[in-house]
Amino acid sequence: MTASTSEQLGKLLSGVELLMLDFDGPVCSVFAGLPASDVAVHLRAVLRHVGVSTTVAMEQDDDPLSIYRRSEAYGEMVTLRIYDDLVAAEVRAIASAKPTPGALEVVEVARATGRQVAIVSNNAAAAVEAYIKRHTLTKAIDYVAARRTPQPALMKPNAAYLVEAAHALGVPASQCVLVGDSTTDIEAARHARMSAIGYANKPGKAARLIEAGADGLIEQMIDLADALRR
Repeated sequence: MTASTSEQLGKLLSGVELLMLDFDGPVCSVFAGLPASDVAVHLRAVLRHVGVSTTVAMEQDDDPLSIYRRSEAYGEMVTLRIYDDLVAAEVRAIASAKPTPGALEVVEVARATGRQVAIVSNNAAAAVEAYIKRHTLTKAIDYVAARRTPQPALMKPNAAYLVEAAHALGVPASQCVLVGDSTTDIEAARHARMSAIGYANKPGKAARLIEAGADGLIEQMIDLADALRR
């Protein structure tokens, strides 16, 4: 990270009271040990078992959260079945989830500088909370806003989880920032009238995150920790 980029992030974070982190990416790689593609295969099998004729697009979709989102088109009972199986898979995946380098330091520095920290995720709340417990972060994370009900429409880019976290912790949108690695994260922040920092952890992401409206960019979480210290 260049000095100018660090300074830009420092200014962006100067008035932030609540740091919101997306989970899969900025905090850890959820499916590092249990491949997301394997979970997607299982969910498609469940859909076929309950009588759904999967589309070509769904057969080619290796993102289990995307399949869950698509399941809404087949009615509440199908969505509930996929929701339950996805939650179970996500919780299993936590045992082999890989922490993102620098993520723990981000949380520690945010807390040390007087900020609150929330995890705002499209992943299951049960999985996020299992990770927090496994890595002894219970006292460091102030709030978790994530999937607790079978309502795909609440997932980002909907701003619902961001608004929930800000309201629960009593922080106005103008003093919140979301760190996320997908365009849906950035879009959700825009909808919530919050600042957004894009985590460009893979080639090609930076341009997409900026186009979506990110106010700043990082390529490593440790860069965010350094900026929080400014």
